[in-house]
Amino acid sequence: MPAFRSTLSNKIKLFLPHALAYRREIAIGVAALLLTDLAGLAIPWFFKLAVDLLPQKPAPGVLLQYGGLLLSAAAVQGVCRFGWRQYLFGPARKIEFDILNRLMSHFLVLDKAYYQVQKVGDLMSRATNDLRAIRDFVGMGLLILVDSQVVILACLCLMVYLNPRLTLYCMVPLPAISLLFYRLSGSVGRKQQIVQAHLSKITSMVQENLAGIRVLHAFVQEENEKRKFAGLNGEYIQKNLELARLYGVFTPSLIFAIGIAGLMSLWIGGKSVIAGDMTLGSFVAFNGYLAMLSWPMMGIGYVFNLTQRGLSSMARLEEILLARPSVETAPDRETSPFRVEGGIAFRGLNFRYPDARDYCLRDVHFEIKKGSSAAIIGMIGAGKSSLVQLLPRIFESERGTVLIDGVPVQDIPLRELRRSIGYVDQEPFLFSASIRDNIVFGQLGAGEDEVRSVVGLAGLEPDLDRFPDGLDTMVGERGVSLSGGQKQRLALARALIKKPRILILDDAFSSLDAETEETVLDNIREYARGTTTIFIAHRLSAVRGVDRIFVLERGTVVEQGTHSELIRRDGYYRKIYKSQALARQMEIFMQ
Repeated sequence: MPAFRSTLSNKIKLFLPHALAYRREIAIGVAALLLTDLAGLAIPWFFKLAVDLLPQKPAPGVLLQYGGLLLSAAAVQGVCRFGWRQYLFGPARKIEFDILNRLMSHFLVLDKAYYQVQKVGDLMSRATNDLRAIRDFVGMGLLILVDSQVVILACLCLMVYLNPRLTLYCMVPLPAISLLFYRLSGSVGRKQQIVQAHLSKITSMVQENLAGIRVLHAFVQEENEKRKFAGLNGEYIQKNLELARLYGVFTPSLIFAIGIAGLMSLWIGGKSVIAGDMTLGSFVAFNGYLAMLSWPMMGIGYVFNLTQRGLSSMARLEEILLARPSVETAPDRETSPFRVEGGIAFRGLNFRYPDARDYCLRDVHFEIKKGSSAAIIGMIGAGKSSLVQLLPRIFESERGTVLIDGVPVQDIPLRELRRSIGYVDQEPFLFSASIRDNIVFGQLGAGEDEVRSVVGLAGLEPDLDRFPDGLDTMVGERGVSLSGGQKQRLALARALIKKPRILILDDAFSSLDAETEETVLDNIREYARGTTTIFIAHRLSAVRGVDRIFVLERGTVVEQGTHSELIRRDGYYRKIYKSQALARQMEIFMQ
């Protein structure tokens, strides 16, 4: 039991501030609960007084007074019961609201490295199922915990006052129940965690199947996924049944113990009344209090269930809330004024992903001048995307190896850094919103003229006529209603509307045809004049006009120069350029 209390104390610390925020409402709720219990405890006592008066043949008015007392106690119970429901369950819902907001805020702070090792479905399960368990623990658990302790203690005191010997006999089964409770607590806690972890697996599988529904249909894997889900669901049922068996032992044992206590009361108490050692009113009141013990005793089992679920859920949410992003800005730097101009330098950069053994970038050393354009090319896996993701600190580099305007990126306020960088990925993420909303996501509050301008720059304007509602057309989840090229141009418009000081185009034209690509590139070159622009591309025709080209091979810069300089060398760039030029000529010839 001490270990149980220690675990409860440790887990609840993280969530205690949320409860303290509503301490006034909770205090009112507890006070209303105590008044409800006091009114309930008074009812058997009023019955005792009335029954003990019956042999004296009291006047009807006297019995009516006791009837009024019983009615008043019942009325107080009714009013106060409404009070504790309002002021205990209400704060529980508000605490759930606050924790969910805190959880969402924390999700947005955690970086890409964290989400690489976490499953979205598992995080969703924790934010819904586990949070619901915490709400039940805070609301119903607190209610039963206070109610059971007050009622049990008060009933036992009154029963001892009425007949100490009879109380002793009736309490004989209780030590066995306490021992059973102690033995089961550890097993129930472990099995509860297993059940909730398995529920996360189910949620993850559902999320993955829905997110990849087109792939699933394309490979005709519906039946296979059904079988996998049925197996996972079957395991969940079995794990719940194992947990239910433990509760199935505890709750009936409580009820059986209460039944034994009732038998003792009727047998021994009845004989005491016949022998004249106990009044009939005292016997009625004693059994009334014994009956009142039934709910708190069974409530102990229920609160035990809620507590174990709540503790397990708190532990699972605690893992998220205590997780810290690997990318942070020192508090004193976050408020310091800084304006990104666009000069970029890599100095002896070595980088490997978290938990990876090998470096994907080795001794990278080059500079990109402010306002110039550059291209980074290389084979798949050469480290191109890894390199540019270090600029907005999507991943963290060693201090002093990545600099902007001569300042280590770690010393630049993170919000200012990312606000100054426009990043377009090869596979952009679009929100389930309208085309307009996805564009202005990069600059909330942008006007209609700005939106129209970037739509034209991204070459998306001809497509708008084919959309039913133009800019207000909903793109569907992850942009399901758009083609690959439309997604990329929409993401480009979203980046351009920010007017970034550094624009990174990470193979952002891979889904465009050559003609559209050339048009968009011309627009960007004109628009981004004075903006530091970095191209990552596999088609070298897209990067011929840049100021500087850097060739990566196995994480190292092996060549750099202008297009004309690299063509004159017998290196990787020249080989790839000739190969692509030949492929293009053959394509034209075949047409």
